Amino acid sequence: MFDSVLQALRSSRLGRLGHGHVDQDREASSLFAGDFVGTTTIEAEFSRSILGLGVMDNLGGEVISLSGETWFVPQDGTPRVAAPEDTLAFGIAAHGGIAHYLPLEQGLDFEGINDALDRYLKDTHVDHEQVVCALKIEGNFHDVLLRTVGTPEYEGETLEEVIEAEARFPFEQWSGTLVGFRYPDASTGATIPGLHLHAISADRTSGGHLRSATLSQPVVAALWIDQLHLRLENPGSRSAETIDFDALEGPITGEQ
Repeated sequence: MFDSVLQALRSSRLGRLGHGHVDQDREASSLFAGDFVGTTTIEAEFSRSILGLGVMDNLGGEVISLSGETWFVPQDGTPRVAAPEDTLAFGIAAHGGIAHYLPLEQGLDFEGINDALDRYLKDTHVDHEQVVCALKIEGNFHDVLLRTVGTPEYEGETLEEVIEAEARFPFEQWSGTLVGFRYPDASTGATIPGLHLHAISADRTSGGHLRSATLSQPVVAALWIDQLHLRLENPGSRSAETIDFDALEGPITGEQ
């Protein structure tokens, strides 16, 4: 079932424009409930995309995709190139849309990036609760924390239980690319609300789900907004009743 917010978006002016769209494979609540079976291939999800992210079949690694080139990051934290026939348990990919460019100041952290994006949307008279934004940031960062997860230890283990033992990789200094999506904050579980970013280093030796980072230099982020809509496929066979997205997916502050 679609989130009511995203159902409204599909019928809005933005939803009627066909120049770009975001494809999401499977509802987030199904993934968090422990449905980790692959439902689509790397090629089908990302081959024609601008950028994307996801999770491999059976939680085999966090996924990052840039212009159709895709990597997965298993529990050891080292990116591997994904094969076209590899399968995903969850994927989001951006296709087309109008490119916008957002200056970001040195010193912005995860929450600061999210705030800057929301201010930009407001200044361009777009409500962040009515659009899906795809975002790419390239540059130098410090106080970076990346994570990846391992395969479940038993059948029926939820993603929350798996994340409790997530592998974390801190970096005092880090250079690379962040890609992801800013979804509406209102969600009934079909989507992951707020800002969700994955990362891959410039030398392709590290990557994963971004838990925290601070910009070490001013950069200009690329984003795609007002001609994006959502097409949700493969809802999944399970559904999590309650999900603490902030705790499981959001930034980590203080002791790591």
